[in-house]
Amino acid sequence: MCTLTWTHRATHRATHSAAAGGPGGYRLWFNRDERRTRSAEVPPRVTRPSHGVAYIAPEDSEAGGTWIAVNAFGITVALLNGDRSSLGADREDWTSRGHLVRELAQARRVSEVWRRMAPKQLRVFRPLVLAVIPPDQPALIARWDGRDVTLDPRGHRQLPLTSSSYEQSEVQTRRRSLYAEQVRVDSTTGEALDPTELASFQRWTPKTGPDAFSPSMSRPDATTRSQCQIEVTPDNVLFRYTPGPPHCTPQDPPVQLARSSGSRTL
Repeated sequence: MCTLTWTHRATHRATHSAAAGGPGGYRLWFNRDERRTRSAEVPPRVTRPSHGVAYIAPEDSEAGGTWIAVNAFGITVALLNGDRSSLGADREDWTSRGHLVRELAQARRVSEVWRRMAPKQLRVFRPLVLAVIPPDQPALIARWDGRDVTLDPRGHRQLPLTSSSYEQSEVQTRRRSLYAEQVRVDSTTGEALDPTELASFQRWTPKTGPDAFSPSMSRPDATTRSQCQIEVTPDNVLFRYTPGPPHCTPQDPPVQLARSSGSRTL
């Protein structure tokens, strides 16, 4: 149960555009909706592997993985639950999908993610939706249903990304309708023209209070547990974390990481 949006628009005005091959950047919002009984999240921190790429990520204290990470090359990897209706019989030896996010946080280029998205490599995971957002090209969306993988190299066409364990179709319909009402988009790229409209959409609730369908949601068994905001510029990566429903919870102090001086992330 999650809602994910992003836009490259704001940073392209101040820096080189992606089309020009410059360093680029973007802003991103991710609301994580989870059951109320799930253990508390571990706030984001910088991880510096001894032989890998530094990245910022929170942690799922139950499974040990994460649902979102952004690395020093400005690449964000974000995980949403996939549709389990086509999965068939369940099994007991699944690998936590959050560990896949940590693995892919080491990617210096989107092409490295493409190579990891083969069915034989994903069969240990439950269905998932994986969004990979680089600073200098459109997002890649991978959908794994337990049997097949579909890859969309123009992931902005799927905005906003949503998932829910409750009334998935209705939740998606309502959130997309709200997005269309509140967020103006570029007719060419499909991304938001104004990042403040994305921020408002992600923390929106009805006047009567949050419900199961609002981006900042609440129902008896589940709620929005956190919001992650990521801002990537040519020089820095900034991770802002809200440890509760974003419509009513203050943000923690931001976590920062210097951008790598590497080249394009193709």
